[in-house]
Amino acid sequence: MRAHEQSVDLTGYVPGRAAAYRQAEIRPQVSGVLEKRLFVEGTDVKTGQQLYQIYPVPYEAALAQAKADLAHGEAERVAADARKARFTHLSGINAVSHQDYDDAVSSAAQAAADIASAKAEIMSAQVNLDYSRVYSPISGRISRTLVTEGALVTANQTTPLATVTQLDPIYVDLTVTGEAVSRLRESLMNEKRDHTSTGAGQVDVVLDTGRPYTSPGRIDLLEVMVDPGTGMTTLRTTFQNPDAMLLPGMFVHATLHYGRRKAFLVPQNVVLRDLHADPYVLIAGSDGKAVLRKVKIIQDSGNSWVITDGVSDGDRIITEKLQTLQPGDSIHLLNEPA
Repeated sequence: MRAHEQSVDLTGYVPGRAAAYRQAEIRPQVSGVLEKRLFVEGTDVKTGQQLYQIYPVPYEAALAQAKADLAHGEAERVAADARKARFTHLSGINAVSHQDYDDAVSSAAQAAADIASAKAEIMSAQVNLDYSRVYSPISGRISRTLVTEGALVTANQTTPLATVTQLDPIYVDLTVTGEAVSRLRESLMNEKRDHTSTGAGQVDVVLDTGRPYTSPGRIDLLEVMVDPGTGMTTLRTTFQNPDAMLLPGMFVHATLHYGRRKAFLVPQNVVLRDLHADPYVLIAGSDGKAVLRKVKIIQDSGNSWVITDGVSDGDRIITEKLQTLQPGDSIHLLNEPA
C-alpha cells in the first residue's frame, strides 16, 4: 500500500463521572419546631425561594421585647440627659458637688450605651426571626425532605433538612493520564500560536445506556498534580444539561479531542514490533529490497494506527508475507495506483 499523509482527528477514550455543578445542604440556623414545608420534593427551586417555616412566635416575641427595651432605654436617656444638663449648669456656679456632677455625666453615658445595646439586640432578634424562614441559597433540584412538619430542629444540626443540586450546567470529571494532559496542552498551545481551531479540548460523552449525549462539553479545570502512584489526574469538563440527562454520580464514557494534525493511517496488522517492542514497518526501497522503518504511533483509529514519524508521503508499505520477510530481502512489487 502507498502511504498518504492526511488530516486525522486525534482522540482519546477515557472514563468519567458526572458531578454536581453546585450543591447546597439546607440546615436551620435557629432552633425550633418545623411548622411548614413549602416545596414539592424532587422539583426545581429558585434562589431565595422559601423552603421551610420554623415556628416563629418565640422569635417574634424576642424581637418585640428588644424593641420595648429600646423604648425604655430612650426614655431613660431623656431623663439622664436632662439631669446631666441641669447638673452641668449647677456645677458652673458651684451649687452641686463634683461627685453628683460626675454621677449625672456617667448616667447619661450609661443610658446612651444601653440604647446601643438595645439596638444590637433588635438586630439580633430580627436576624433570628428571619432565620425562622429557611430559603434556598441556589437554584436547582431539591431532594426529598429528611425532616417532617412537627419535628424539632436545631441550629446548624448535622442532618440537613434537604439538599439542592444545580444540574444545569453539570461537571463531568475525567480520569486521564499525564501523557494525555501533555498532548492536550500541546494541541491547545499550537492552536493559540497558529490562531487556528482544530477542535482540541472538545469532549463528547456516551451515557451508560450507550446513548451519545447531545451536546459537547468544554474543559473547565485541569488538576495541577498527577498522582505519582497511578500516573493519572482529573480533568474537569462542563456540559449544558437542560433536560437533566446527566445526574451526579453517573458513569460515562468520554471522547477527548486533541485536535487534528497531519499523519498516516496504517493498518494495525502491517505494523510489526522488534525485540524491544518498538514498532516498525517494512518499506519497499528504490532498489527493490525491504527497508525497516521505525515509526511513532500516537493512537489507534479503528483498525489502523495513527503514525506521525517514520513514514513519508508516497512510501510503499509492504503488507504481505510480513512473518517471513526480513529487511534487505528482495521483493516483488505489484502494480497499484499512485
